[in-house]
Amino acid sequence: MNLDWLLSPVAFYSGAAVCLVTSLALFVNIKVEMARARSRAEVSEGVAESEKLVVRGLKDEVEKLRESMTRLEEAPSGHPIGVGISLTKRGQVLRMHRRGEAVPSIAAALETPSNEIALLLKVHALMNRDETKAG
Repeated sequence: MNLDWLLSPVAFYSGAAVCLVTSLALFVNIKVEMARARSRAEVSEGVAESEKLVVRGLKDEVEKLRESMTRLEEAPSGHPIGVGISLTKRGQVLRMHRRGEAVPSIAAALETPSNEIALLLKVHALMNRDETKAG
């Protein structure tokens, strides 16, 4: 077997050139991958920062809602829901109306919404009209 070609300088320099080109290609490949990794890291940091801002904003919003809920729970309500005008107030409304007082002054005196007073007077007028027709 003839291996003299291995000792020739052309073979030696050719092998060295192939090794050098391969090393250079690997070096460039590593640099490109590192740049991509840095880019991805910067993007993910930017996304993480924006997510932190969103979460912080949501926390602030939740805190505001909690504060408003506690204020609403602590605030006394003007009139309980579902409770109408009592019979005593109804009698007072009818008496004041017969005396000629206006709906807003009746509502202010009895601390009742004026729309409830107006409704009570309308219902009372309808009931009286029906009774006069029947009788």
